[in-house]
Amino acid sequence: MKKIFYFFMTAIMALSFASCSDDEWADGDPAMDNVFYFAFQNWGEESSGTFNKNAVVYNMQQGTTLEIPMQFWCAGARGFNAKSLYYVTSKDGLVMGTDYQVVDANGAALQPDAKGAFVMDWDLSNDKTNNHRIQNICIKALNGKTGQITVTTFDPSDVNDEGKLKIDNGNNTEDHKPYTPNFMEDSRYEVHCITTNYRVAVNIK
Repeated sequence: MKKIFYFFMTAIMALSFASCSDDEWADGDPAMDNVFYFAFQNWGEESSGTFNKNAVVYNMQQGTTLEIPMQFWCAGARGFNAKSLYYVTSKDGLVMGTDYQVVDANGAALQPDAKGAFVMDWDLSNDKTNNHRIQNICIKALNGKTGQITVTTFDPSDVNDEGKLKIDNGNNTEDHKPYTPNFMEDSRYEVHCITTNYRVAVNIK
């Protein structure tokens, strides 16, 4: 738990949407019961107590399927399931459905919603002693072009051309946008992603 909450505190300090003390984010805080976190399981290589932020790269061959494990933090069980969002894009001109496809665990093609988001459903009915659940994003290379795609938990419109988040101090301008949760459902729960672990790159060889 100490390692998990270290990540949470790092993320929270990096975000500007709220200002909270350590006590407010501690175990047992009722205000945080239905605030969940969604990030990549791979945090990158650790060096001198820090991680190589948002620099994880996967390589895959044509005709293969890559599994990218995702984490969803939720302490204990709930009487409802939750959703989180992820996005898949390419600046190399790779086309979904031609060069690659996002698929489910059975290999069936998935389609994004009108805003370009793919939805992950999380079963919260069972208690998890380690407080996080694992599920894979699956990318299939379709024997098309080679190049790179990017998978993010933030909306790509919140990421600039250098791959950095536009979120900064809550300034609502073209280059700096206020932080919004990854997913919200009424007043039941919120899902947040983490600024130090929101993107991976996938090279299709």
